[in-house]
Amino acid sequence: MTWYQEWFGEEYLELYSYRDDDEAKQQVAFFKSQCGHLNGPVLDLACGRGRHMQELQAHGYRAIGCDLSYTMLRAGIAEYGPIAVTRADMRQLPFCNASFAGLVNFFTSFGYFATEAENLQVVREMARVLMPRAPFLFDYLNVHRELEKLVQRESRATPLGEVNIERWFDGSDRSFNKRITIGHKRYLERVRGYDLDEISMMFTSCDLSIHTAFGDFTGAPYDHTSPRLILVGSRMR
Repeated sequence: MTWYQEWFGEEYLELYSYRDDDEAKQQVAFFKSQCGHLNGPVLDLACGRGRHMQELQAHGYRAIGCDLSYTMLRAGIAEYGPIAVTRADMRQLPFCNASFAGLVNFFTSFGYFATEAENLQVVREMARVLMPRAPFLFDYLNVHRELEKLVQRESRATPLGEVNIERWFDGSDRSFNKRITIGHKRYLERVRGYDLDEISMMFTSCDLSIHTAFGDFTGAPYDHTSPRLILVGSRMR
């Protein structure tokens, strides 16, 4: 079983409970400020429990969510009630070509797979399901800042008890790794670190055009010290 099949469950929800609805409100408001009203559904790719979907709907969008974790989707339905979600792998989305008028991908939900070809396939699928000239928002880590600020060891008090976290960067595959120990259980997070130039080449090769790179959800310009790498763009044709 891969790390992302094991980790995105109940323990994940507890550890990242600080990622709340207020944060989602700010992020979706930013999406609307950049992309405006859209005539058609918006895909929340890797939607988790669906907190952004609620805000998308509140802003007048018809949101559809997709995630691989049954536990996350079930938690969202329990919390928010009936929501339009489907369980699927982002490398092979169960949607027709040009189905969506927009797409959002929040909280570093990219770079999970073992090979470059698999990660590129995710970008291909993003482009395939978008309508021509439909906008997207892509929220990813800033490789330069993560390398500079990497905290190798950390302990947190959580409702699960003490959680110990170890972090390291593996130069052989340029991945950021996190080992999470909760009691006798151990989990791994692994995300491939792409810089802006690499992502730009991947997106362009799949007919996705990047219009602006932001450094946070206040709209600050992106640079190597920015907290995030947030890309706003559209499908080319």
